[in-house]
Amino acid sequence: MNTNTINELQDFMFNEENIKSYLKSRIDYNTKNISKEISKENSKENSKENSKEISKEISKEISKPSMYFPHYQDSLFWCYYIMANGDTKYEMLQNKNFLVAKQMKIELVDKIRKNKDIVKMYKFDTLTNIESNLANDNNLNSKTFCSLCSIENINIIYIRKNTYFELFMNDTDIVYIVKEVEAQSKYVFKYGFEITTKEASNTIKNSLYKIESISKPIKCESAYKSQELIDICGKLVIETNDIKTGKKKNKKELYELIIQYF
Repeated sequence: MNTNTINELQDFMFNEENIKSYLKSRIDYNTKNISKEISKENSKENSKENSKEISKEISKEISKPSMYFPHYQDSLFWCYYIMANGDTKYEMLQNKNFLVAKQMKIELVDKIRKNKDIVKMYKFDTLTNIESNLANDNNLNSKTFCSLCSIENINIIYIRKNTYFELFMNDTDIVYIVKEVEAQSKYVFKYGFEITTKEASNTIKNSLYKIESISKPIKCESAYKSQELIDICGKLVIETNDIKTGKKKNKKELYELIIQYF
């Protein structure tokens, strides 16, 4: 591809500058349209009330889900590929089959080795396990995915069931919401992502349980008080009362239920 062609495609590339521009234009567009509607319906209300309504509607618009699920095997890898390289480069790939993905993942082993200091710093997994996952396994796992995102300096919120793991690598407002969902069986998953802002992501985080480690989502039983386990069960939608007796389950029972959840 020549230089002129690359320059012509700059405005369509999925890079940080274009993403910021998109979010700003989206906000500006909705601000104008929402302002018109509010003006028609509430022409007699004061400007402060209108401003509050506009802000609420803009927040709702940005928060609307636009999750994209790659329609290829190892969808988590393709989520990473788009996030790291942009959707234009992704769309320009003629083939996105298993062999193409496998070759790309083998090439990523070299990137892992060149950035081993970052991998060791975040400790999502050992270098050996990450390299093995990339070179030998059919699908990217969550620990390797997070390791690659740390190297690429990508902000993510990884959602699994009613839990989320947060990885903020830079100070920009751009965040990728990555979601794991069950596909054909509980042992098969598909993955999707959407781009949002840190502020808009708070709505998602408020309803989910935050895990501190992607590889070890729950601490030992002694690290929690009974009420803390009850609160965790609330976020995970786990019943805390015995169905037969109606009595509260004890601490050990609650902890075992949480372990089984993960």
